[in-house]
Amino acid sequence: MVRWNIKTRRGRLDLDRTRSVWLRFREYIQPHRRSLFWALLAAVGVIGMQVAAPWPIKIIFDYILSDNMGSSWMARALDRVSSPSGSALAWVCGGILLIAVIDSVFSYIRDVLLAQTGQRVVGQLRQDLFAHLQTLSPPDLARHHTGGLLVRLTSDIQMLRQMLVNAVITAGENGLLILTMIVVMFFLNPTLALLGVLTIPISLGASWRISRQIRKATDKQREQESRIASVAHDVLGAMSIIQAFNRERIEEKRFARQNQRSIRAGVKATRLESKLSRIVSLASAAGVCVILYVGVRSVLSGDMTAGDLLVFVAYLRAVNKPMRKIAKLAGQVAKATSCGTRIAEIFAITPSVRDHENAQPLSAVKGRITFEKVSFAYDSDAPALSTIDLTIAAGERVAIVGHTGAGKSTLMKLLLRFYEPQSGVIRLDGVDIGDVKLRSLRRRIGWVHQDTVLFGMTVAENIALGRPDAGPDLIRAVARRVQASEFIEELPDGFDTVLGQGGFTLSGGQRQRIALARALLRNPPILLLDEPATGLDDLTRQLVEQVWMSKENKATTLVICHRLRAMERFDKIVLLTHGRVGESGTHRELMAARGDYAALFDAGSDERSQITAEEGVAR
Repeated sequence: MVRWNIKTRRGRLDLDRTRSVWLRFREYIQPHRRSLFWALLAAVGVIGMQVAAPWPIKIIFDYILSDNMGSSWMARALDRVSSPSGSALAWVCGGILLIAVIDSVFSYIRDVLLAQTGQRVVGQLRQDLFAHLQTLSPPDLARHHTGGLLVRLTSDIQMLRQMLVNAVITAGENGLLILTMIVVMFFLNPTLALLGVLTIPISLGASWRISRQIRKATDKQREQESRIASVAHDVLGAMSIIQAFNRERIEEKRFARQNQRSIRAGVKATRLESKLSRIVSLASAAGVCVILYVGVRSVLSGDMTAGDLLVFVAYLRAVNKPMRKIAKLAGQVAKATSCGTRIAEIFAITPSVRDHENAQPLSAVKGRITFEKVSFAYDSDAPALSTIDLTIAAGERVAIVGHTGAGKSTLMKLLLRFYEPQSGVIRLDGVDIGDVKLRSLRRRIGWVHQDTVLFGMTVAENIALGRPDAGPDLIRAVARRVQASEFIEELPDGFDTVLGQGGFTLSGGQRQRIALARALLRNPPILLLDEPATGLDDLTRQLVEQVWMSKENKATTLVICHRLRAMERFDKIVLLTHGRVGESGTHRELMAARGDYAALFDAGSDERSQITAEEGVAR
């Protein structure tokens, strides 16, 4: 097997890694092959003009100033149109201008086509990466910092563009330009050409040697930038907590430490790139010195004309520019390889929860839920649920109670298939939910999480999040059901008011009511409520609870309750204890049994009585 590594004194230029990244993402280039073909043709035109650029100066020196062109084909052509002292100078000046115009046109076409292709490739790649991230379940995403994912979606993809779009054209154009100039140089004077060519391996060797160091420095820089983004995300998302606990200075120092690390890594990468560029420049300058020393002696001895030497030096100095571009490109490809690897790592993540090959959509759902010996653990040492056996009839209202950490929220997350149980089966109307399509399952479930999440959209769009086709009348009707329409109408633009990030311009109770309206708008056969009365005053809580406790609510309703109030309204109460079903039954049955539920309820009653007494004293 051929290895695509080049050994250097300081390590290896990892061409295998670059090649694998290119092959992974080349599918994004294939739809744009025609644009890249025309860009390549334009680049060939640019090469032709750059090769032709020094020749008018040769004509001026050898034909107009000294008449030293002999009987060459160029001299004969000029003799037909002018004399050395006549209109030849005008022809030469016109040629210089024409070369510049054609070069500008070809350069414009090349740059525009590359920019358009690059933006389209980046846009499609970013769209696919974002779509892939949405297929990952919460545990998959929890393994990565949010800031790191944001960096991959933005700057990493932009850097990858350099390799996917620009690198091939840039390397091809500059490589062909160097080759063409070298061929012409050998045609003019093989000895001088050989001396000039000897400087090229020095530049290439420096590129190969330093590129690996650049890639390592870039890896470290991108990692530090991800950590900066993560720190900023954490702080900006919890600014009220930061300010309440006077942590501004502490968080500023924490951000400063990460920022300094990123700066050091960035400076190191830039220093390496600059070192590479300097080596190429010095190698080129040394080549020019050698060519001038030998070339001038050749002119004085009559072996070549002054114009030939000028063309030769012009080419040698011109070769320096594409050599610098190739050297810079080596650093960019090293960076792009690092970024492409980071992006490929995300694409390579297989969702831990996904549709099976033979998954079927759910048909009409009545809402009967069965847990059959279901066990689940977030890690192997601490099971969150253990051998859960539980049956909930269609349309039943069930309260899930228990101490913190008993597994109440985990039960709902398993039903939503955010996680898969390690053992056991969850059935919906007798069908294993692992055998149905995820979108079909979640479309039948309305969920209100205890940590309400709102988006930077209008109030109406937040309510219609799971049903975007809902009309204004339906949105307003469900808002009235949860006692939210009154405060919404008082907002600056009513239902069209754009909420701030996270909806923090609203109170906790207001956000909770919008979240409840969002769940009810879908009219789901199953309703999951995780402490839905959080942040509500007693009057509003009673009004809102009537929504899911009324006879109009036909959905199978599971409510996680931390504050045990009016529990007799539920058809069934399930007490979870250390991840197991400790007790199950109606409120009256469980109170008569005088078990753990009765003790928990009595403790809550004592607490409520104490609060009521304290409020009476305060009054």
